[in-house]
Amino acid sequence: MAIDLISTPEYVESTSPEIISRWVATESPNIFRYYRRDWLVDLSVPNGIYLEIHTATPFTGVQGDAIACRNAYNDAMYIGTITTLAGDTLTTDIPWEAGMNMAYVNDNTLYGGYYFEGRLTINDVLETMTVIASPDMKGYADIDVSGILRIHTALGKAGDYTSQIMKETSKSGKFTFEFRPCWYGSSEAYTAEGNTWYYGECVRSEEQGSNLHEFVATTIYDAPFLNMFTRPVYFKGLPFDISFILPEFAVVTPAVDLTVTMKIYNSVNTQMGASVVDTVPADALEGYINSLNINPASIPAGADHMTVEIDIPE
Repeated sequence: MAIDLISTPEYVESTSPEIISRWVATESPNIFRYYRRDWLVDLSVPNGIYLEIHTATPFTGVQGDAIACRNAYNDAMYIGTITTLAGDTLTTDIPWEAGMNMAYVNDNTLYGGYYFEGRLTINDVLETMTVIASPDMKGYADIDVSGILRIHTALGKAGDYTSQIMKETSKSGKFTFEFRPCWYGSSEAYTAEGNTWYYGECVRSEEQGSNLHEFVATTIYDAPFLNMFTRPVYFKGLPFDISFILPEFAVVTPAVDLTVTMKIYNSVNTQMGASVVDTVPADALEGYINSLNINPASIPAGADHMTVEIDIPE
């Protein structure tokens, strides 16, 4: 049985080497697409007026099984039964057509009720709730994990304005994914997808896709704050914070610090006083959406606007 993972919600930046973002928005579909092919076919020939195929690996079904074959010639599926079985050679009741070149055959009797089951480990805790998806006629199945991720976010923020940078554990986190094929009476083991993914409570359009790559800083590209406004409004005297994604870093010694630089300007765009520069330990903040707290006491009278920049050492 061949099962291929053919797409994920990752975003690949065309650089050398490639930069891959695995940060996804919970409020958009996050789909792991799988492709089922029970046996690859290496020969398709007519047997009288019917199709006969030979599988590339030992066939374990039996005569009378209901099968589905995909024709590489016209990308169509053909449904039928096995009328005669001789080793790995299957004669079917599918009428032969000129140009038939079967790519694979799926046995829907041997693997009755076939579906894929996926499960997540979120923030190092294995989820008991799983996600299932049945393949379409051609064998493709889309496992959407966004529903499980969504229930791990909350309306309230974890940041309480007691720190300059606050980790938002109720809005973000990490997960891993594993899957298995299932059918009547099966007990297959799960197979790990193999990567660590990160999620944030964000809404994306269908055109944008679910990946948050443009908000994740890399060694090549800077990233904006995680905000829908180009210039968010700060109301002096009221609590204010602005969110950003802090990616995971490689393990280094000494630990990484973030440098926060704030510059304040008056209405004629003249900087008021010196830049405010602070350093914040990053170790406990990595892999989450974080909020930068702007202390009202740091804003002088006559201020009109400000800029804030967060530097992450490479």
